[in-house]
Amino acid sequence: MCAKKNTNTNYLSNKEIRAIAKANRKVMNALEKKKYRKADESEFTTQMKDSKNILEIEDLNTYFFTDQGVVKAVNGVSFEVPENSTVGIVGESGCGKSVTSMSVMRLLQGPQGQIVSGSIRFKSLEYCRDEKGRPIPAYTVDENGNTVQAVNESGVAQYEMEEKVYDIAQMPIRDIHRIRGRQISMIFQEPMTSLNPIFTIGDQLDEVTFIHNPGATKEMAKKRSLDMLGLVGIAAPERVYKSYPHELSGGMRQRVMISMALACDPRLIIADEPTTALDVTIQAQILDLFRDLKHKINGSILLITHDLGVIAEMADYVVVMYAGKVIERGTVQEIFHNPMHPYTIGLQKSKPTMDSDEDTLFNIPGNVPNPVNMPNHCFFKERCSMCTRKCSGEYPGMIQVSPTHFVACHLYDEKEEV
Repeated sequence: MCAKKNTNTNYLSNKEIRAIAKANRKVMNALEKKKYRKADESEFTTQMKDSKNILEIEDLNTYFFTDQGVVKAVNGVSFEVPENSTVGIVGESGCGKSVTSMSVMRLLQGPQGQIVSGSIRFKSLEYCRDEKGRPIPAYTVDENGNTVQAVNESGVAQYEMEEKVYDIAQMPIRDIHRIRGRQISMIFQEPMTSLNPIFTIGDQLDEVTFIHNPGATKEMAKKRSLDMLGLVGIAAPERVYKSYPHELSGGMRQRVMISMALACDPRLIIADEPTTALDVTIQAQILDLFRDLKHKINGSILLITHDLGVIAEMADYVVVMYAGKVIERGTVQEIFHNPMHPYTIGLQKSKPTMDSDEDTLFNIPGNVPNPVNMPNHCFFKERCSMCTRKCSGEYPGMIQVSPTHFVACHLYDEKEEV
């Protein structure tokens, strides 16, 4: 039997694959070299555009270099996280939500995953250091009139602090410890894969204090760990402190992950779908916990989820992503009561409601375009029921429709014939 001719237009020959791999290696090697360089602090120190923000992401491009081509997982993303607020990122699976959060934490798997360009400005609270680079202790006067080093309520020693703004995208990996875990902490989707099964919960919690607090003792670390376990609503912190991860339920493990994230009083907590792996009852408890923590901690939350109900309940601002781009952003009231992008409207219609008369859920037709060969026009065009002739042109820019509401759609350009 004769072999049929391959008519698949996505087929790549071995020669083409080798050419792509060679080109990718050149780019990856340059980016890896930049990541592991020795750099003076001035190279990644910057200024916030708005002093009221804790995080500003501007034109962020994060790519994955594969033998099939370059996957533009995050493609020119821009948004802000104001101080003491909750920002929700929503979108269907594969839209770039988690890759955005991993870019902020600099946890991308290299050399394939790389931040290619853009800025991630973060307002950090750093230790003041002496001529030898040692943190300068903060002192206070006790009841006897003696000058002693200040400690917090958990007994952890305190140091003089100063505010600095870092561009995380430009930071070498060797310097990222300044903020990762201490200034920015992350709660992952599946706690069982994030906790080490061979160490007790106490050992893993204590390690956070030892790494990020100079001069911490075992007693200080244990007290801080027990305080954090109590803060997240664990009734028997001593028992959980001595337990191994497999001895705890899923909801309890997620509470441990939250307590670990809070251990160093971070300025920003990134929660990457923290309730997805939990059953409905435990989900409600974890969301209640987040709501309480929002009032107890002096920090911001970046909440990533595909659940619109969670976003409506928890977020102050909403960022809607599609195919690696931000297509709409605004306050939670604007996004839910006045959605403007056809994709956001489709997401709203896809949400099941108790008063719906429909027998089946609404489904956005079509598929997301191939991330290796993205079209030049609007990525949602082939799935959109509201597209016009202009949608076949260049990708739409962000249009401001109110002081806080932005949308990337040609429908809101100057009106012209459809």
